[in-house]
Amino acid sequence: MNETLHPVDEETLARAVLTYCLDSADAMMYALLKGTGSATSALQLIADCGPGKHEGVVTAACKALDAAFINGITRWGRTINARGMSSFHGSLALWQQRLATLPSHDPQQLECWFTAAGTQWIIAPHHPYWPSQLADLSLRTDWAAPLCLWGRGDPEALVSCPKPVGIVGSRGVSDYGRQCAFELARQAARAGHTVVSGGALGTDAAAHWGALAAMDEVGAGISGRTVAVFAGGLNHIGPKSNARLFERIVDGKGALVSELCPATIPEARRFLLRNRLIAALSSTVIVAQARARSGALNTAGWAGELNRELYAVPGDVTMPHNTGCNRLIQDGKASIVCSLSDIGELCHEAHRPHITASSKTEDLPPSDDPDHCKEDDGTNTAGNDILHAIRVCRSRYGTVSADGILDMLNESHPDEYSIAAIMQELGALELSGIITMEAGRIAIASGGA
Repeated sequence: MNETLHPVDEETLARAVLTYCLDSADAMMYALLKGTGSATSALQLIADCGPGKHEGVVTAACKALDAAFINGITRWGRTINARGMSSFHGSLALWQQRLATLPSHDPQQLECWFTAAGTQWIIAPHHPYWPSQLADLSLRTDWAAPLCLWGRGDPEALVSCPKPVGIVGSRGVSDYGRQCAFELARQAARAGHTVVSGGALGTDAAAHWGALAAMDEVGAGISGRTVAVFAGGLNHIGPKSNARLFERIVDGKGALVSELCPATIPEARRFLLRNRLIAALSSTVIVAQARARSGALNTAGWAGELNRELYAVPGDVTMPHNTGCNRLIQDGKASIVCSLSDIGELCHEAHRPHITASSKTEDLPPSDDPDHCKEDDGTNTAGNDILHAIRVCRSRYGTVSADGILDMLNESHPDEYSIAAIMQELGALELSGIITMEAGRIAIASGGA
């Protein structure tokens, strides 16, 4: 899909400019926006009280800003004192300094710059793809929700699942931790859940690949998406060794997102702020493997503060890779993950990803009826063909695989079926309870046909 979606509206562009003015997430700016009710109004007031303006304009703008900030703080349920106002004025001076370095003040040129020449999209809280759970970040007094989000891929991935699953862990992960992250993500995505992680080496990459593997197995219309959250502008995403992974996420209708505008360097402190977004976007957070000092534990801390369900995978006590997870369990901060196969114990019920009418439909099964693939209803020829191919394949070779089914179908229906279409139908058949798929082996379920 076109990643720019549509032209950036005035309010979203104003939020992008205000984000540029910030060094990072800023609760004072959040309070100011609550007080003004509009990023456009807040930006105009900040510009009007800056240098080069008429004294009368500056005075009026400064009074309006103070009043809006106090109003926003009050509406946020906080109190303000002289020290707080002094901090606000200090932040305001820094915002004005940053505003003076804006690459352009022409709206069209700004839109081009903020979207990296149309290769990124921007969404704000008034957009339909904005994840509403980010509002929970206002529970904290020191940091707030992002003003907007930049992204590549499909923004609908952010709202395609009501309760996404965050899977995090250390970069220096063992084979055990990598396997745990991969399998948990695969199972979650097979059940339709969006998988959220940080795009880093180790655990994060394993989780993203696990979600993509589920898509390959059951089809894009059934599998959950995966979302990678970054700590810098999307023209600075990395590591480079994950470049193929990022391409697959975008191609698989997932999303690469950041709260920071293009050209923002992913400094170390920004990774800790990034972690709050992973936790906020998730309903359940699973720590697959973590050392005693791991950024994943910071994400776990945010999950606890945001009242997310928190789980940790236990590990060998002789291995330092597992110390962080074992302590989370020991301290009662996280529930223990007892199985990699039953994701239903950790997440909400299985579902299909939410797809809006504006989305592409070629990857969706022909019906949302869970019984549409049953052989006896006479409405799904594809399902019937595949069930027949399964029987022939089992009879001829003793085992059934997707490639074997494709071979059988090419004999009876030359060039009619692709491997992608077959995997999609297999996923629908599995959800209907007609077949089972375990470890690459496909079988007709008892009573399925």
